Amino acid sequence: MDTSYYPYAALSCASFLTFCKKVGPRLSVRYFPIYQTLSHAKQLEWNARTNSSINAIIVSAFCLYVLLYEDKLSNDPVWGDSVVVKYACAIVVGYMISDGLLTLANYREVGEVCYMLHHALSIYAFYFVMTYGALSWFANYRLIAELSTPFVNQRWFLDVMRYPRNSRLFLLNAVAMTMVFFLARIVTIPPYWFMVYSIYGSPECIRLGNLWYVLISTCVVLDLINIIWFVKLFQGLRRFLKSNTAAMATL
Repeated sequence: MDTSYYPYAALSCASFLTFCKKVGPRLSVRYFPIYQTLSHAKQLEWNARTNSSINAIIVSAFCLYVLLYEDKLSNDPVWGDSVVVKYACAIVVGYMISDGLLTLANYREVGEVCYMLHHALSIYAFYFVMTYGALSWFANYRLIAELSTPFVNQRWFLDVMRYPRNSRLFLLNAVAMTMVFFLARIVTIPPYWFMVYSIYGSPECIRLGNLWYVLISTCVVLDLINIIWFVKLFQGLRRFLKSNTAAMATL
């Protein structure tokens, strides 16, 4: 049991809480005048989405580094160790704890059951990677999903900043958001479960003990949540494109 990454998770949590409560709002007031005109609930979501995008950009950089330079994880997806993945998990756990605390504190205004479930399951899964050094390949593979987060948040920001929905920027982001979400969260599902199937019953897998059930249970639910979100995104994009066919012709 390795607890050496817990302080980094705590530091991540404290940093995101500080940015969300102190730094972010001041920067938003200075550079985005519309921020002050938003309702309290919208400001809370603005701050939360800013944190979300920062976390996603940092973690995506870690994830891409591992994919490009740490081939050893593919050779031993169960017990292959990666310091970079553990740091990434610590950052994510800290971010999600901070976001969960802020959401609970303002649940009536910004709370959502699916969102909280997603956070709880992710924290639970990444905690085991940090603590026991197992399943680093699987953890890093799941972090690919964060590539889509900035696009999802940017769509919300554009809407709140009252960009015309038929503007070039809005249209490009809507298409990019759906495509990246599909590639990062849906296309990745079959290869992930093929890898799970390929290690089933192996000595390395048996050594996992109860961690095997963590690997299965959390990811089944997370994949179902991502599929539900993608269906909503795709339906929204289809309606959006139908109502903006003239603007699409200019792209």
